[in-house]
Amino acid sequence: MIGKIITGSSFDGLFEYLFKDGKEAEIIGGDRVLLEPNAKELASQFDWIASTRPTTKKPVKHLSIGFAPADGEIDDSTKLAISEAIVNKLGYTNNQWVAIAHGRNDSGHDWQHDHDHLHIVINGIDFNGDRVSDSFDKTRLEQILRGLEAEHKLTKVVSSNECDRQRPKTNQLQRYQRESRKHPDTAPEIPVMAKLEAAIDVASQDRPTMTSFIGRMQRLGIDVRPYITEKGRKRISYRLEDFKVRGSKLHNGSFPKLLSERGISFDEVRDTPALEAAYQGRSVEIDNKQFLDWEQIDLHYWLPQPFKALANAHLAEKALQIPDPKQWHSLQKTLLARYGIPERISAGLNEAGLLDASAKEEPIWHKQSLLGSKNSHFWFEISGTGDRVKKMIVTSSPVEAISAYLVDRLVDREDCPCLYLSLDRLGQLTELDLTQFNSVVANNSDKKLVSDSVRGLVIQKDVSSWQQSWLAHWNKVETILKSEAKNNTLSERKPSNYKQLEL
Repeated sequence: MIGKIITGSSFDGLFEYLFKDGKEAEIIGGDRVLLEPNAKELASQFDWIASTRPTTKKPVKHLSIGFAPADGEIDDSTKLAISEAIVNKLGYTNNQWVAIAHGRNDSGHDWQHDHDHLHIVINGIDFNGDRVSDSFDKTRLEQILRGLEAEHKLTKVVSSNECDRQRPKTNQLQRYQRESRKHPDTAPEIPVMAKLEAAIDVASQDRPTMTSFIGRMQRLGIDVRPYITEKGRKRISYRLEDFKVRGSKLHNGSFPKLLSERGISFDEVRDTPALEAAYQGRSVEIDNKQFLDWEQIDLHYWLPQPFKALANAHLAEKALQIPDPKQWHSLQKTLLARYGIPERISAGLNEAGLLDASAKEEPIWHKQSLLGSKNSHFWFEISGTGDRVKKMIVTSSPVEAISAYLVDRLVDREDCPCLYLSLDRLGQLTELDLTQFNSVVANNSDKKLVSDSVRGLVIQKDVSSWQQSWLAHWNKVETILKSEAKNNTLSERKPSNYKQLEL
């Protein structure tokens, strides 16, 4: 079981919520409450007792108890026995209380519960008008729940002090669920907190020096800011994307815990230069053998269990939506007619694992990443003789990136390595080292994706989209494709200036 305690001031608001339509509220027990009362009557009863001690401004104790999904349906007698034990063991032996069970199909939550749960409301003022001490009640509740799990042979839940990582907040879970429904063909973005904890775990697993740890985190695009106060207290914070958090908010992520729990070696003489550089936002140089990148981190493994369950459910649901060949061929025709992408190109993208068709015959783009996040954007690279990539084309969608490739390669035939990049937001562009490109190209509609400060920026003139540019050259491109088809596909022949689609 998991338990949560909230202290409040209003019985009216709480009971109104607990008896809200659709929650299937059922009173299973209590002490000194009317039979089958409604929310208003209950609030009146509890307020009358609380009024005997007007100096206490927050007499409301609200406990939420959730059972593990593996426990199945819990009968009312067991719920009542557990409720009575919790109330008494917390010290509310002479207090008014009521236990209310909710149905699994709870309208107040994003998704239907896959477990039983109940609510216990306790009046913090006892029948003598005294306030019951609630010191360390959250810690005591966890200990009580562990004992009740054993007594009633329920699934044992690991206490918070034994967890490997912090449990995600309720709003994080709800946001993850909403994104799953809003974008059913793409798994939701993994929470930044989970990414940071995964990075800290992997970067510290071989007990490196503090200098190496900071350097590894920086290579992952994480801004680490360690410092030591004038009183000698060691502090550290982390920033990934637009999210910043103190180390103390992450599992063993504070400066002292990095040393005591993770075994990171800290020598003041050796590591102070790295601390000062990182605090000032400068790079910390480490040996290439010490480097770490996101490909070495299995983010799904480090995903908190509630998110992992949702991710697994998403994958299972997606597996059921695999289209038949007719749906795929229908999508190919749509891409050809609407965007001018020939079937040879769409088939190649499918074989490369970049493009699929949904059950509704809509394109599913399997996004590739240069920045560590599997769901951040789509990209591919055309390389030639081993020279550095000289040009980057920025678009706002994968289909625009493919259209840009078609126009750039089959019409203009510019002979230079090129990166085709589809971004979701401006911040991703700033994470790339733009000095490696001779030019950054975007059409008018995507100009907003690039900063005006980007050197060498080239704007495609008088083109609203790459798709329109591609369609405008349709006859010319079609002739080229037919000519190439006679000499086998691009992947089968390798002339001296051979170029390939690299993932």
